[in-house]
Amino acid sequence: GACAAPARRAGMPARHALLVAATLVSESSCIANVAAPLRVADVRCDAATGVWTLQLPDGVSGDGLPTAGPPTAGPLLPSLPSGAVLDLEQRRLEGDGNVGYRLWRSAGAMCRWMRRNEGAVRGARVLELGAGTGAVGIFAAALGAREVVLTDGEAGLLPLLASNARRNRPLLSHGTEVTAGRWRFGDDPPACARAGAFDLVLGTDITYSVNTERDALCGTLRHLLEIGPDNGRAARCLIAHEHRRADMFDVEAVLLANEPAAAWDARDVCLGTFLASAREHGLRVAPLVTEAGRRVQRAPGVVEMTTDLTVFEVSRDELHADPTL
Repeated sequence: GACAAPARRAGMPARHALLVAATLVSESSCIANVAAPLRVADVRCDAATGVWTLQLPDGVSGDGLPTAGPPTAGPLLPSLPSGAVLDLEQRRLEGDGNVGYRLWRSAGAMCRWMRRNEGAVRGARVLELGAGTGAVGIFAAALGAREVVLTDGEAGLLPLLASNARRNRPLLSHGTEVTAGRWRFGDDPPACARAGAFDLVLGTDITYSVNTERDALCGTLRHLLEIGPDNGRAARCLIAHEHRRADMFDVEAVLLANEPAAAWDARDVCLGTFLASAREHGLRVAPLVTEAGRRVQRAPGVVEMTTDLTVFEVSRDELHADPTL
């Protein structure tokens, strides 16, 4: 089946709610003689906050959910140790249907991980894949990374990356270098990504690239985790992923009182596709931290929801590699 990409819609203005229910997979529709679960039909997502608003079907009550507190805690990105925050432009280019021009919640999860693990970032050479706005890589630079290379497969986003790096230059240490280049998953690396090994390779919501090219991302990750003549072996590769589970709009799942998923990868179709490709490419994937989503009844029959976020590490696993790849 198709995988659900994160709200890929041309012409979507910032802060407008989006109708996205049709993009998600209903596993039950593929099983004969099994009644389809009752689903929420009126589903909207605020592009600025990542908060979903669900209008429950007539006659369905959300009284079992909490009614107080926000569905998400604070801004998308954390502040730096100094208390400063990144100044990021989220400029949509004319005619650009790409989703990389704006900030996603998974970037916040990755930045929070870096705040808790500053020692892994300080002095590091960092590569960001699918950088979009450059938020994660620039945050790493502001935490003391000695060099950051921002890459994205969309050539139209490179000026945005360069602009955001300049805007945040006052937050960086003297001598910290930030460069940007185009790198489509599966292609050879750009010149800026070839000069030696990376200490950290970071990506956020890049797993959804399996929608268009199933194995390109894992091929690139394997390349980065190998030792080669033009590219040293990356020490660590971390990816933040926003879960969009197949049952996230099922009424039964919505009404659960903020119970965690049975497993970190449960019913996440695109993540499952990525994990299968990773195994075939001799890669091991291990979750480091999961930030649970939250559901709140904001008004009778109206639920606000955020989804789970996971930061996971990708490493080599030659024992299970497919020798034909």
